[in-house]
Amino acid sequence: MRFSQLDLDQQLNLLFDELLDIECDSFGSLRVARGVRGMLNTVIVGFDFSVHGGSIGVSEAKQLRAGIETAKHLGLPLVMLLNTGGVRVTEGANGLAAFRFVFKDLLDAKLAGLRVLSLVTRHCFGGGSMLASMSDMVLVNSHSQISMSGPKLIQAFNQDGEKALINRDDLHFILGGESRSKTSSRFQLVNDNSQGYEFEIHRFLSTKKNLGISKIDALNELEERLNRPDLSVIKQSIHPSIDSSKIWQHTSWSGKSALFFPENQVNEKVAVYALVAEYFADAEAMFDLMYAVNALPSSVLSIKVFIDCSSHSPSLSAERVLLSEYLTALAICLREKHLSGTHVHVVVVGAAGGGIFAALSAAASEVSMLETSQIRVLPPAALDIMRWQGDATITVKQLIAAQAVDNVIEDVSSVMS
Repeated sequence: MRFSQLDLDQQLNLLFDELLDIECDSFGSLRVARGVRGMLNTVIVGFDFSVHGGSIGVSEAKQLRAGIETAKHLGLPLVMLLNTGGVRVTEGANGLAAFRFVFKDLLDAKLAGLRVLSLVTRHCFGGGSMLASMSDMVLVNSHSQISMSGPKLIQAFNQDGEKALINRDDLHFILGGESRSKTSSRFQLVNDNSQGYEFEIHRFLSTKKNLGISKIDALNELEERLNRPDLSVIKQSIHPSIDSSKIWQHTSWSGKSALFFPENQVNEKVAVYALVAEYFADAEAMFDLMYAVNALPSSVLSIKVFIDCSSHSPSLSAERVLLSEYLTALAICLREKHLSGTHVHVVVVGAAGGGIFAALSAAASEVSMLETSQIRVLPPAALDIMRWQGDATITVKQLIAAQAVDNVIEDVSSVMS
C-alpha cells in the first residue's frame, strides 16, 4: 500500500519513534504532538482528511496555534502533515477569523526564525496550500494534489475559456506533486513510501540551517515564473475602472492588472494602493502589489490597501504558477513592514474573500470595512459553481464579533485623514 493511502496515525507511527500528545484547549480533528525521531525532536500537526475533509474550523485553528506556539517556545522545528480542503466554509465569519489568526501566528513565527516542513501526501487546497507555502520545504509525491482552489472549482470555472486543459487527467497533472516540484524550488518530490519521507524528514531535522531560499531569490523566482512559456495560459486580462465613490474621490488612479495607486501619492510617509478586480485577482496582481510594497523606502510609515476584489482567481493561469505562493509572499512582505513599525491598514470597500482576504487580513496591522462592503469565505459565484447549498451571507456584526475585521467605517475619509 502506498504511504499516501495510510491513515494519519499509521503515517505518524512510521515516521516517528515516539509521539507525545500536546495538550490543547480545543477538541478539533487535528493531531498535535511532540515527535521524536532518534535523537531529533519536533512539533507535529497532522490533518485527518477523513474528518470533514481535513478542513480548518475554529477548533482546528486553536490546535494549529497551539502547535505553532509550542514549537516557538521550545525552539523546535514544526512539521505539518497537510491533507486538507482548507477553511471550513460552514463556519462563516468564525472560520475567517480563525484562519486570520493562525496565518498571522505562522507569519510572525517564520519571520522570527521558525523552521517549518510540510508533507502533502494526498490533498492540500485553499488555506492549507497557503500553510504549505509558508514552509521551508514541502514534501510531495506523484499522487499529491495542491492548489489554492479545489479541482472541481478550477474545472468548472475554466470550462469555457480553456477547453483543451480542463479534462481530469490534465488537471491532475497540473496540480500534482511532480508538476509542483518542477515549478517551485520549495516542493521536493519523494517516492510514495515511508522511506522517501523518512529520508527528507531526517535531513530537515538534522540540520540547523534554513533549507528555504532567500527572500530575494524567492521574489526573483516568482517574477520569472510569470514569464515562463511552459506555465503560461492564454487569457484575457481584466482592467477594471476605479469606483472613486468607494475609494477616494480627490485623485485619479493609474496602474495595471488589478493593482492601482494614486497618480499623486499622499505624501512621502504614506503609500496607498487599491486592489480592484471585476471578478477575481490573479498571481500577477499579487506580485505587482508585493513588488511595490517591497520597494518602499523605510521613510514610509503607513501603507493603506483598499480592496474590492471578491476572491483569488480559480483560473488555470493562476494555478499553473502556484497562486498560493504569491499570496503567501505578499503576506510576508506586508507583515515585515508591520513588524518594522509601519502601520498596514487593509480596508474592504467592496467585496473581499478567499485567499486574498486571508493573506491581507493576517498581515495587516488593522482591518476595516465599509458598512456597505461584503466579506465571504468564498464568493457566491464560486459556491454556485460547486453547487454548495447553504446561506453564504455573513453580516457585518458577525465579522466584528468574530474579529475577522477590526472595525467598521462609514466612509474612507477617516482612513485618509
